Amino acid sequence: MKRKWILLLLTGWVTFTVGFFLSVLSATIAEQQFGVSENVRKLIQGLVMSGLVVPPILYLYQHVYRLTGIKPKKPVYSWKSAYHFITGVLLAIVLASLGFMIATAQGWVIIEQWHTPDHWFTALLINSIFAFLFEALPEELAFRGMLYDVLRHRFSTWLAVLFQTLLFVLSAIANGGGPGMYIIQILCFGICLQLLRLWTGSLWATIGFHIAYLEIIRFVISAHGYGVPPIVTYHDSVLGLGGVFIGHCMIVIGGIIVSLFILRAKRFIRKRA
Repeated sequence: MKRKWILLLLTGWVTFTVGFFLSVLSATIAEQQFGVSENVRKLIQGLVMSGLVVPPILYLYQHVYRLTGIKPKKPVYSWKSAYHFITGVLLAIVLASLGFMIATAQGWVIIEQWHTPDHWFTALLINSIFAFLFEALPEELAFRGMLYDVLRHRFSTWLAVLFQTLLFVLSAIANGGGPGMYIIQILCFGICLQLLRLWTGSLWATIGFHIAYLEIIRFVISAHGYGVPPIVTYHDSVLGLGGVFIGHCMIVIGGIIVSLFILRAKRFIRKRA
């Protein structure tokens, strides 16, 4: 029994990491051998990733329930909690909007033009589907879902959050993630997402936040390579300052602060009840 949790942990981690590698490899082969378009390449990548990761993780979850002896009536990935997808999306948008307001008021960001949705909406929607299949769904189900639940069976909540995040970082490194600031961003992002799951009780909230964060980065902060104008055109008073403040400080660190506040408030209310 003591070894079973370690085996589940390793199996889940390897499933995701190998799935990531094979999905990128298959998309690259399709592009090089068959000359598929960028969108088709991303679709192949996403379908392979979800196909290789999601079914095995859902299967392994049954073993997690046997290990813990508890099978919830409404699992964290249940469709009945899908409305929390909007919770995650709105939280990311509100934090990003607040970040823009603060950065503009401080003169760190100067907005030049807002572009109407007819310029970017279709590209954003298509990219969101790719992000769901390749990144948000498999990552959240594996790391903020199964791996966290295995760790929580053996450790306290905060140690489980930390160890899950370290596994998330190790997977990124194993698949070619860069050093330095990238690792710090991944570390903070993993903690933010896990805390979001803790107070909502749903992986759909983390999926929604994950997708919204990626699309804000891709269509607002680092908008290039999608063949459409960004949602907003702006320039920084100091190169890169706006992106770091809005994308990392406000959305990610802000998400951590909001989640900790809500968790603390819920704990206080339970004690008073």
